[in-house]
Amino acid sequence: MTALSRRRLLAGIGGLAAGAALGGCAGRGSGDGSTITLMNWEALDGSPYPTVFSDFERSSGKSIDYQFAASGSDYWVKIRTVLGASNPPDLIRIDDDFVASYAATGRLHDLRPYLSDSGLSESDYFPTVFNNTRQPDGAVVGWSLGIQPRVIFYNRTMFEEEGIPLPPTTWTDEGWTWDDFVSAATALSIPNERWGACVLDDSGFEMIYTVNNGGTGRWSRDGRSFTLADRPDAEGFQWVADLTCAHDAQPPWSELQQSGRGAELFAAGQIGMIQRVSSFVNFFRENVQDFEWDIAPVPGNLSQRTYGNQLVFAIPEAAANKDAAWELLRYLTTLEGASVFAEEGAFVPGLRAAADRITASADGTPAHLDLVLAAADNAVLPGRVVAAQQALQVYRPALDDVRNCQDTAPEVLDGMRSEIEEIIE
Repeated sequence: MTALSRRRLLAGIGGLAAGAALGGCAGRGSGDGSTITLMNWEALDGSPYPTVFSDFERSSGKSIDYQFAASGSDYWVKIRTVLGASNPPDLIRIDDDFVASYAATGRLHDLRPYLSDSGLSESDYFPTVFNNTRQPDGAVVGWSLGIQPRVIFYNRTMFEEEGIPLPPTTWTDEGWTWDDFVSAATALSIPNERWGACVLDDSGFEMIYTVNNGGTGRWSRDGRSFTLADRPDAEGFQWVADLTCAHDAQPPWSELQQSGRGAELFAAGQIGMIQRVSSFVNFFRENVQDFEWDIAPVPGNLSQRTYGNQLVFAIPEAAANKDAAWELLRYLTTLEGASVFAEEGAFVPGLRAAADRITASADGTPAHLDLVLAAADNAVLPGRVVAAQQALQVYRPALDDVRNCQDTAPEVLDGMRSEIEEIIE
């Protein structure tokens, strides 16, 4: 097998760490709207942004000063600094988990007037994308380019060799319930050689298997309760941990600590099924050499919803070129610009007409790529809390005992409910 492409792997995770970046320090553009400064945690190398930006610059007569900032938690620090400055970039990428946190600062521009004047219609977009940044008071503090919904990637060759029924090719749980998934994962596993499934290292499972077990996910809809600690949600979390702890069908948590390790194991044929965001299609196209693979929906239980990462950009209130920034942001989310993202497989654009341009590779891999669009249609929009970042930094490390099979999710989560709710209050 050829060496794995780290660039593609990082792209799938959601942050391209390699490559040259344009621009320098955060700050204003030209002030007259002729230059738009844009800050993001993705470098340009290997991404579809340069093509889209060049098209925009050619059609608008404006130029883009692209500022590649820090990634991961360092970017969160950078955002706080930028929003507190008097000369922020005109357009900034914000983490979709922390939209409410940034909105609470009062330093993001409300986009409702732009949306109204543009005549954009919710019916033309995936609802979860269109409403991603809308706040309880109606303010729209950012705009999502699209979504990377989670699906199950599976080793079709392995399924066929073991005589296991293949997962469904449409968004249905017929023959694809939690019990069916566990049965397949167990049958695919060979002790000390390979595992049938890998879900535990994808944090999105906190939303998927909690909601599908009749729960709410991490937070209540009003953002005041730590609903991950509720019984249905905690049991959904435990179900994922039990793929390791009860069924020995998932790599132990210690095996998954290196970033991207699960995807590498799948590409090497050591994992039969893996849950990842849809952008991993490109990584697996490039790195899977020795078997046939495809995608399937997440397994269903009481419901069958998924959860996706969204690419959210916002205009700071203090930005010098708000009108020009909106012109660029709108271009990125309408047919001309968004179609490029679809054709590159970067994510599912929020605009349905652009999303329809997602195509399989020349050899038809994966065979059921249309399930990515079905996943976008079945994505859940989570509750939002202002102190999400602080809460995540407390409760996730505490759950390592669950991941390591040393405690149970209902017990650990219930024990820290009051602490987390004090944080989010």
